[in-house]
Amino acid sequence: MKNRIALQKLMPSGWFLTMLLIIAGWSLIILFGRENPFSVFFYIGQGFLGSTYSLFSTFNKLFIYVLAALAASIPAWAGMWNVGGEGQLVLGGFMAACFATSVNTGTQVLNILLVLMFAALCGGLWALWPAWFKVRWGVNEVVTTLMGNYLIDLFTMYMVNFPLREKGSTWPRMAYIPKNYELKTIGNLDLSYTFLISVVVVAVMEIIRRYSIVGYEFQLTGKNSVFSKQGGVRIDRIKVWSMFIGGAFAGLAGGLLVLGLNTTFIAGFSPGYGNVGLLISLIGGNMPLAILGIAFSFSALQVGSLNMQIYTKIPPEITGVLQSIM
Repeated sequence: MKNRIALQKLMPSGWFLTMLLIIAGWSLIILFGRENPFSVFFYIGQGFLGSTYSLFSTFNKLFIYVLAALAASIPAWAGMWNVGGEGQLVLGGFMAACFATSVNTGTQVLNILLVLMFAALCGGLWALWPAWFKVRWGVNEVVTTLMGNYLIDLFTMYMVNFPLREKGSTWPRMAYIPKNYELKTIGNLDLSYTFLISVVVVAVMEIIRRYSIVGYEFQLTGKNSVFSKQGGVRIDRIKVWSMFIGGAFAGLAGGLLVLGLNTTFIAGFSPGYGNVGLLISLIGGNMPLAILGIAFSFSALQVGSLNMQIYTKIPPEITGVLQSIM
């Protein structure tokens, strides 16, 4: 018995084996591109760790992956599939840009708080109708949330190409937001406040998941809805609220993207952040702390691929292939 326990301790963990398989898969893809995997990994690492600016750039892109992943993971706690994070994120960004170019309180802090709350509210409301269809008529939420992505994409593309297009712009986009709506960097650093927001959100959601009654009811509903219902949990309300919170996180991500990086809403606003967020939530098992770590790796790959492109013949699009292997 003791020998068996000792042998189990010596055996590599599941996570360790998974990472070995991921690295092996990456190396194989890189070899097909006729490059040395060690050199490519070095240049990727140098790309996001080579300087303070590179590291902060990685942190600054972290929020979009974290919030997009939480948009899928919170509903998953309650047994719901939110694959509409892309549409909710785009809607949040669009409404944030509309708000910022129309309303100005004169106070930067109040401006930012109001626009982010509005973006989160819009994303959450857009996630409500699939949740209602699910609990009221049993309509599969995967279908409705996916359909919602296309509706929002077509709607915003029309708006930014025609009625709200900035006059004289060569690319379909809205007007730039006022300066007192922009999220500044922290002090003299190149680190954006979006990084702090993402870390705080992860910490709060992890505490809720582990220690709160709400988190317990969400997870209990997702694991066994029949038992939850018999125990007095209002599972329909839990499912609806989980979708609203998930949509709100996606909308918040869109709002932060407008205020923190883009400073406007453009055609092709999101290159698939919502879909990547869904992938990250699945890899992380819907756990906020795991999501934070995996989101960092995705962000690091994104930033490091620019350096890889300079020193190797491998195109930056290979980053998407490496992410898909994860």
